[in-house]
Amino acid sequence: MTVNADLSGHVVVITGAAGDLGWGIAQACLGAGARVALVDLDAEGLAQRSGQDDERLLRLPCDVADSEQVRRVIDAVLARWGRLDVLVNNAAVVTPGEKLGDLSLEHWQQALDINLTGAWLMSKFALGPMRRAGRGLVLNIASQLGSVAAPGRGAYGTSKAGLIALARAIAVDHADEGVRSVSLSPGAVLTSRVLRRYGDAETARHMLASRYPVGRLGEVEDIAQMALFLMSKSASFMTGVDVRVDGGYTAI
Repeated sequence: MTVNADLSGHVVVITGAAGDLGWGIAQACLGAGARVALVDLDAEGLAQRSGQDDERLLRLPCDVADSEQVRRVIDAVLARWGRLDVLVNNAAVVTPGEKLGDLSLEHWQQALDINLTGAWLMSKFALGPMRRAGRGLVLNIASQLGSVAAPGRGAYGTSKAGLIALARAIAVDHADEGVRSVSLSPGAVLTSRVLRRYGDAETARHMLASRYPVGRLGEVEDIAQMALFLMSKSASFMTGVDVRVDGGYTAI
């Protein structure tokens, strides 16, 4: 699927941009003409992902759980381009695969701080310029595990369910100011994180693909193109919803 979207002149801020999914969304936005601020705690990863010189790129290291760092990121985007049209809350951490009764407070808090509170902080500071402009979109990258549970993924799933609820809350609170908010819930996608867990793509497909009615895992492009659609004018009547791109996983 290739979405025909025109984001010329738009400014998109993407957290977790050093990862495969964040960078994939960034590339889709650049291809549609947008200017993109890449935000990630991993400054070295940002440089490696986007080593080319491009006046439409801004690289901003940031811990999204730190309110002062988040404020500085939004200020830097506005100083550079004077507007902010789309915020993609994609930064996430996966805690150890333990039962909730065995999970440490440290790992529980880490999942909530980065995956959920970080998204709220980014949204809080991004909403200011969006509300003043009377337009904008907050797009939360959630997960199929925000809607169904998986063993050992309680903290992660809880944080992702919170992202879905956060998108609805933003939509209800700010629709009358021209701001939309949606969540996008991917299924298992062949990223480096999945490959590290399973060793290689063939093993990951063997272990996981049978759980999906479509018979395959997702590709980064599947998620990036849906994100691009949600940013486009074609999705202007969509707000407060969760869009699942999960190969039918949650339909079973």
